[in-house]
Amino acid sequence: MFIIRAGQLLDGKSDKSLKDMGIVVDGKHIQSVTPFTSLVLEPNVLVLDGTRFSVIPGMVDCHVHIHSPGGSDREYNYSLDSLTQLQGTLALRSFNHARKDLAMGFTTLRSLDSPAYVDVALRNAIQSGLVEGPRLHVAGQGISVSGGHMDKAWWSPDVSVSGRTAVGDGPWGCRKAARDQLKRGVDVLKINACGGLLDLTEPWHQEMTYEEMAAVCAEARGAKKRVAAHTSGGPGISDAIQAGVNSIEHGPWLTDEQLEKMVAGNVFYVPTLTTNAHGVAMGREEILSDEAEWAWLLKVDEDKWNSLERARKIGVQVAVGTDAGFWVHHGENATELEQLVIGGYSAMQAIHSATRVGAACLGLEKEIGTIEVGKLADLVLVDGDPLVDVRILQEERRIVSVYKEGILVAGKPPAVLSFLSAEK
Repeated sequence: MFIIRAGQLLDGKSDKSLKDMGIVVDGKHIQSVTPFTSLVLEPNVLVLDGTRFSVIPGMVDCHVHIHSPGGSDREYNYSLDSLTQLQGTLALRSFNHARKDLAMGFTTLRSLDSPAYVDVALRNAIQSGLVEGPRLHVAGQGISVSGGHMDKAWWSPDVSVSGRTAVGDGPWGCRKAARDQLKRGVDVLKINACGGLLDLTEPWHQEMTYEEMAAVCAEARGAKKRVAAHTSGGPGISDAIQAGVNSIEHGPWLTDEQLEKMVAGNVFYVPTLTTNAHGVAMGREEILSDEAEWAWLLKVDEDKWNSLERARKIGVQVAVGTDAGFWVHHGENATELEQLVIGGYSAMQAIHSATRVGAACLGLEKEIGTIEVGKLADLVLVDGDPLVDVRILQEERRIVSVYKEGILVAGKPPAVLSFLSAEK
């Protein structure tokens, strides 16, 4: 048992910060959260000095690709790399990426698509205690129709590529693809409902039919798993919501009707604002984009704010997801909170999106996401006040200590304040 005396506590559920709080950790769980001066405990309880720090829940990134480092297309070719590296290399690299995210206070990650089930292997290794890393929810291979977003014609017809994407056509083909992922023990199924279309008047293209998406969702419900849908806009999003997906990923073009249905169906929105921002900032040459693709990306960059603003006003639950591993490097996860603030969220709302809402998106709201009695002790000590400037969460030197389930997993422990005695 130990106590953290927090100068400022942002517990993930309150709209206001709490000052001079005592967080009592017993084993993996939080035993109590109370004003420090009211604590009365048995003698010789270790008290750690967090009086100069803000304490927040361990953060959640709901959209990463754990096997890939991310960056510009010039420095890293996402599609080619996973097919030229040894599976062992991908697994070792995944571990390194997960540790980078953990060191920045992200104690939980959802990896949406990874070749050769290296995400499943890493999750299992972490859960068994073989290696130390963040809590992982994994999708295995994303499910795509032939020629869809994750089954593009990169190669000659004479080249056979396997283990990269689960391809399914028709309801039964998609059921088979879903069952293949479930057989490998995934936590979530990812589908590619719709992709992009370079016609800027309707810049989306539905890939999976409603019947195909409904088949995957039915398999997920039977296995008590969730479904995340890669989307852009148009009827593909409407069909995905009706089919029963649990989260809409990306979705820069959402209508009010779709957003209202998301509220009614408790469907989360993971807008992945950071990856688009990084792609635009890197520039056309760095991402090896042709003129039409660049125009599409710029349209996303302009229109995404409108969808985000309306989602906030209508009351959709918006969760942090970065697409780390694509145009975003691992360890840059907290940039998404800054993007939410740019889009109209308060710093506190952005922190809630990265904690309580992210946990709920994964179905883990009873275990993590807030600092309260009975929850797992995922805690991050931050040097500074993220309510004043949420960007400090992007600075490695500001992330002082990261605890996962009551164990220090990154950073350094705070100084010992005292041993609290019963006579205090």
